[in-house]
Order: sequence, then C-alpha cells, then structure tokens
Amino acid sequence: MNNYKTIEHQLRKYSFEFLKVSPEPLNMLEKIQNSNPQMIEEAQKPHLLGAAIVYVYLKRNNLNGRGGITAKSVGEYFGVKAPAISQKAFYVENALYGMARYEQKSEPYEFIDKDRFEVSEMYFEFLESPVQNDTKKSIKALKAMIKKDPNFFDPYITLHEYYLMERDFKKAIKTMEDGYHRAMDLIEHRGSFPDTLRWGFIENHHIIRMLFNFAMFLWANSEEKKEALRIFTQLLKSNPDDNIGARYSIVALLEGFGSQEEYEEKFESKNGMGLEYEALERWFNKAAQKHMDVLGWWFEL
Repeated sequence: MNNYKTIEHQLRKYSFEFLKVSPEPLNMLEKIQNSNPQMIEEAQKPHLLGAAIVYVYLKRNNLNGRGGITAKSVGEYFGVKAPAISQKAFYVENALYGMARYEQKSEPYEFIDKDRFEVSEMYFEFLESPVQNDTKKSIKALKAMIKKDPNFFDPYITLHEYYLMERDFKKAIKTMEDGYHRAMDLIEHRGSFPDTLRWGFIENHHIIRMLFNFAMFLWANSEEKKEALRIFTQLLKSNPDDNIGARYSIVALLEGFGSQEEYEEKFESKNGMGLEYEALERWFNKAAQKHMDVLGWWFEL
C-alpha cells in the first residue's frame, strides 16, 4: 500500500498542476489496483509507474505529441527517463484495456514528412565544406541548422558525434534524446507509432536515421536494451523492406552483441568497403531462427 499511496499522491499533484484536476489518472490507478494489484505492489520504481499512467492518459486523450505534453516533460516531472516511460506505458495500457486499445484504430496510419529542402541543402553543403574539419565551427553550424528547423534530424546525429569528439558527454546524450523525442512528437498520431513509415519517401530518411541512431545509442550506452529492441522493431514493422537494416540489428542485439559497431566489425569486408553481404545473410538467416518469437512475422511476409 506504500507504493499505492506514493503513486496516488503523485498523480493527484500532477493532475492538479497540469490536467485541470482530472480524476481519470487516479481512476486508472484504482482500476489497476482492482485488476492487477501486484503491478503496484511489486513496482521497483513507483515514480515510473505513475509517469506511465499519466502518459497513457495523455495518449488516450490526444494531449501528447505535437503541441502537447511530451514524454520528456512527464519524465522530468517524475524524475524518470522518457524511453522508460514509453516501455512501461505498454504494460500499463495492457493492464487497463487489454486488446481493446487496438479496437480504436481504423485505417492504417502512414506518415510522410514534408519537404525540408532548405535546411537539408544547408546540411549537405556543410558535409562537403572545410568547416566540418573544425569542431567548434561545426558545432555552431549544426546548432544553427537545428534552430532553423528543429524537426530536421540529421544535424542532431552529427552534432552528437562532434560533442563526443569534444568529450562533452552530457551534451552528446542530451542532443540524441532531444532529437529522438522531437521525432516521436512529429510522427506519432494519438500516441501511436505510424503503421507505415516508408524509406521510399526521401522526406522520411532523416526521421528513420534519427530513430535508428537513437536505438543504436541506447544499445551501446545504457542498460535499456529492451527499448533499443522496441525501436528497431517499430522501424522494421513500419518499413518491412528494411532499407536501413533494422532486422540485422535486432538479431545482433538478441544474440548478445554489445553494439552496432561490434556486430558490423564481425562482417566488415577485408578491403574496408562495407560489409560482406553473403556472410551477413548466412549468419542472419541461421541466428534469426532462434528468435522467431520476435521476427517470425517478418519471415512470413
């Protein structure tokens, strides 16, 4: 009951400050207590469970996403990380609504981004300019691009790399997290990831690269490998042609590789020009058979 009281207090306070004293988050907590009390009793991080309940409420009332309350801001309030909230929210939603949460979906949701020609031209010109050899000037140029269009995501990835060169790890992490959460706020509809996010539209490339790089970042730099797996799987399901190679990353992660770089080193060609495709395919097709619970749907396609 200590956990229950802790979460109840947090939800009441959050609702008062941000949700116009809506009783619904508290009703959701009560419903979990009645149907699945062990979820509350055994919660190692009651703050995380409280944040997840809020996030599910926001999703179901279309209060998140563009212009709404982000998972990042909820995480800052409850003192937990946004990716952890998204993962916990999945279990909260199942506990509250089960499969009924899928019944609200009607037509498949496809996202196609708008043309961001001006800022993308700035970015690719930067990559071909001598400025990129000067770390401080490069950081300044990339920050200017982000300011010009915060929803064009290639500069976030490159800025993160420059911060790593400067050994400014705090800014490197924040840059990746900001880029990922902005990308999710852009593409989510009523809290749902797109059913289709095709690489075939060049306008989507920077978004897919951002999500893929953030998943790689989580895989290599944190204990949240389940969250990395979830993002890789979202990318594969929304684009089964898998132009970016999410399926290989999924199997490599499940097989115990410590990072994208580690698995790619195993299959790097002798001339250093990419990966040995045939060796990679042989390994993938054999190793994936052990993980059909995760990838069986893809092989059926």
